[in-house]
Amino acid sequence: MNCSLKKTLLRSAFFKGMHQTCKKMILNFHYLVDTIGFIPNGGRVYYLRRSQPPMFIPMIYEYHMATEDDEFLLSMLNSMEKEFSFWKNQRMINVTKNGKSYAVFRYRADTNVPRPESYREDYQTAERVDRQKKRKLWRDIASAAESGWDFSSRWFANRKTMDTIETSDIAPVDLNAIMYWNMKILAHLHGALGNVERRDELNRERSRFVDTFEAVFFDDREGAWFDLNIRTGERDDDAYPSLAVPLFTECYSSLNNHMMVDVLETLQRKGLLQFPGGVPTSLMKGTNQQWDYPNGWAPINHMIIEGLRKSNHPIMQQKAFEIASKWINRNYQVYQKDKKMWEKYDVAKGYVRAAKGGEYENQAGFGWTNGVILDLMVTYSKRVTVIPSERQTPRQPSTSSDAHVVAAAEIADLTLGKLMQRSSLRAISSFLKCHG
Repeated sequence: MNCSLKKTLLRSAFFKGMHQTCKKMILNFHYLVDTIGFIPNGGRVYYLRRSQPPMFIPMIYEYHMATEDDEFLLSMLNSMEKEFSFWKNQRMINVTKNGKSYAVFRYRADTNVPRPESYREDYQTAERVDRQKKRKLWRDIASAAESGWDFSSRWFANRKTMDTIETSDIAPVDLNAIMYWNMKILAHLHGALGNVERRDELNRERSRFVDTFEAVFFDDREGAWFDLNIRTGERDDDAYPSLAVPLFTECYSSLNNHMMVDVLETLQRKGLLQFPGGVPTSLMKGTNQQWDYPNGWAPINHMIIEGLRKSNHPIMQQKAFEIASKWINRNYQVYQKDKKMWEKYDVAKGYVRAAKGGEYENQAGFGWTNGVILDLMVTYSKRVTVIPSERQTPRQPSTSSDAHVVAAAEIADLTLGKLMQRSSLRAISSFLKCHG
């Protein structure tokens, strides 16, 4: 059970008209918020000390946009407010930047012992740490699990080893951009139900927070947003694709064309957009962590693509298509080889393979990979071309679209499953319009 994963599954289910399925998924999360006060990291007792990225409110927004079910939306308001309050009351901290104090969000699990599900690994990691620092180390390991980026050099003080992890000392740019998005959505949903006073209150809070966001996270010299290290008071200008998440959530007050190009140029200058299979989660080599080079993940690639696509700048929109094309092709080419869709992919290599690294084996399935690939197929159905892995150049125009029929059908069949296969033909036929 993972809220970020479920959000991408919702997107794919909406395409198929599976509104009741989506509704019941949301009701499961509603029960957790109503019972526990937040959405835990998983559906087990030992996950009750940590949450996960705040995607519950965006999930309800997606559902309401698809169904216009005001009655259901009204029944969800209290749980949305409760989830929002959890993050404000339990995950905010005051930081000082340029002599001023600002309240920002961070990940900070309410535990200081080894994770029960990974007790041996956490105990062994702490063997290399001074005794008085073990408790904080274990808290920061659990906090990284709460972030969803478990694990990454992004959280390591030395950028190399887990025993220097300091997750709770970092204000992540993507978490804060997502919380801004929560404010914006919650205000909109209150407005849709006629709750004008609460809508206006949230919009004022959102306006203040975007000023905080720019003051704390935006680096004029780099032309982009970066994590803040709370301990040192300095921004981290290492290359992580999280710097593009504010484009996805539209967390900015005056983003003009010049600033948009600056963000794109930062992504390119840092080297994040140069790989054949999509965008890697970092450029840090040799950590053996699954959220580092050379691995790429569906939700990160999707947020970057959507952030660039939603701009009104043609260069950014073209770059969004290029990244989407790389990601679609890497997914399909690995599927050709393995006959599986994977949790994550090696996006850096010219040859095709699934990803490695981390505490466990790469998982086949896979929820958010399936949701993202279907969304991208629908978005770019008239432009994208699937290139078989044995070919190094795009397929030449043909009088037959059989190869593209096979490609789209295989992906749709895999991502949606046998029960949804018949309705998948609509997406396939849209995908093939440019190839017939």
